[in-house]
Amino acid sequence: MLAKWWKRIALLICIVAILFNITYKLVHRTNIKEQLTTVIGSEAIKFSEDKKEENADTTEENNK
Repeated sequence: MLAKWWKRIALLICIVAILFNITYKLVHRTNIKEQLTTVIGSEAIKFSEDKKEENADTTEENNK
C-alpha cells in the first residue's frame, strides 16, 4: 500500500515543510535596512531617508 501512495506522502511532507517555512519567515521578519547592513558588513548604506536627515543637519550647521 505504501508503494502506491509514496508520491502523495512525499507531496504532503513538502507542503507541510513549505507552510512551516512561510510561517517562520512571517514571525521572524527583519526590516530591509538590517538585512542590507548585515550583507554588506560594516559599510554604511545611504538610503533616501538618510539623505533628508543629513541635508537637514548640514543646513542647520550652515545657519549657525
